[in-house]
Amino acid sequence: MRRRPSEVEEHQIGEIEYLLQYKRIRRMYLRLRPQEAKVFVTAPYHTPLSEVEQFVSRNREWIRRQQQKQEQMIPKPVHYYVTGEQVYVWGKAYELLVLTDQEMVHQLCGEEAAEALQKHGMAAVKIENTKLLLACPVDFDASRREQCLDLWLKRQMEAFLPAVFQGCGSLVGKRESSWYVRKMKTRWGTCNIKTGRICINLNLGHLPPEYLSYIVTHELTHLWEKGHGEPFRARMDLYYPKWRERRQEIGKLAYML
Repeated sequence: MRRRPSEVEEHQIGEIEYLLQYKRIRRMYLRLRPQEAKVFVTAPYHTPLSEVEQFVSRNREWIRRQQQKQEQMIPKPVHYYVTGEQVYVWGKAYELLVLTDQEMVHQLCGEEAAEALQKHGMAAVKIENTKLLLACPVDFDASRREQCLDLWLKRQMEAFLPAVFQGCGSLVGKRESSWYVRKMKTRWGTCNIKTGRICINLNLGHLPPEYLSYIVTHELTHLWEKGHGEPFRARMDLYYPKWRERRQEIGKLAYML
């Protein structure tokens, strides 16, 4: 009877996260999954994990070059942050409306925003039905407008995250020492297992809240288990039964990083 391939395992060595599957083969193979730029390793049954890690480490430079190539091939949305563009907040699409006229800002965003814009050149962001209003000085370019929206989104996440950490922490049975939000290019979240400090990617604020819960649960689980082996997966099955489904879905959104 032919032996079936093992279940795919998640592992990490240094900064490289990789998927590992054991098969009835004679040697190890390494490839990158299209669109996700994810490292996938297949190894013969009974290969020690230490040998797999050495194999991945030896190919570190090749992995880095291939990931860069694939990243360039993935079409990334180009934003100019002008009126009419679509911006997602918690998975819901809003039409961006950039306001630079003082009277319009006063009318749509309120007196306080209009005064801050006039006296201090300060921007303001507000959701109004299906529109995302951005009041900013007329000389703000795309980069400055992006910074304004990022800062606003960060504040939204910082207001929402305490409840998420509280709920997920109760399930996991571990609590972070602290957390913070920032943009990251390659990861949705990170956990410093020595200090218990967790970082959450700002771009999660563009996705439905369930993805944020998944990432927070994932990072908190690392306070129990360092790697992504069987003990880690068993805990994730217990804390977040749909984690495999979420992982697959969020993997397709890597272009947002």
